[in-house]
Amino acid sequence: MIKAVITGDIIASTKLTTKHREWLTRALKKTLKVWDKDFEMKSELYRGDSFQCLLSDISTALRVAILIKTYIRSLNPSEPYDIYNRRIPDKPKTILRPQWLFDTRITIGIGEVESEMKSIATSDGEAFHISGRLLDEIKGSKQTIAMRTNDEHNDELETEMVLLDYIIARTTALQCEVVNLKLLDYTETKIANILNIQQSAVNQRSNSGGWYAIEKMVERFETIYG
Repeated sequence: MIKAVITGDIIASTKLTTKHREWLTRALKKTLKVWDKDFEMKSELYRGDSFQCLLSDISTALRVAILIKTYIRSLNPSEPYDIYNRRIPDKPKTILRPQWLFDTRITIGIGEVESEMKSIATSDGEAFHISGRLLDEIKGSKQTIAMRTNDEHNDELETEMVLLDYIIARTTALQCEVVNLKLLDYTETKIANILNIQQSAVNQRSNSGGWYAIEKMVERFETIYG
């Protein structure tokens, strides 16, 4: 059966403090459990800095991948340490918020899944191989989000993912918060209430975060596989 597999790992995870790694893992695990239900998918974290998701509804794969990436980029633990374990005394959370502390490489593979077990780690198939190999490939490049399929849409989607990567790579943590919530179909009024900011600030972060282009890419993907 044709399915989508998302594979990812945390960029420069070995440079994170132990507390930051543990905090990030807890946050991601908790959130993936929610999205497992919302998107009817399976997800697993392994080796402390890697994860995989298996989606039967291929049309949701790109939305989920961007959700994961923007969520991780939006996270910021309120600990007085920077990414290189340097103590930053008396710096409030708001000073750190504009710059993301965490990021992830993430790939989507679309293809056959021949063996689907209870655990993703023991499942097998073309989609797993495509996604895993693609993640290994982009580790040697600047690209941090990519896709490969086994169908006639591969060339188009590979090109669009390069453009998507260019957009997301330039987002701040604050912009990622807004993009993430918009991917969940929250209105700007609702987002403003959640983030405790003005609606005009939501709109500004949405525009500067490239939401219009991201939305069009997601809609195109959902049209192809919907």
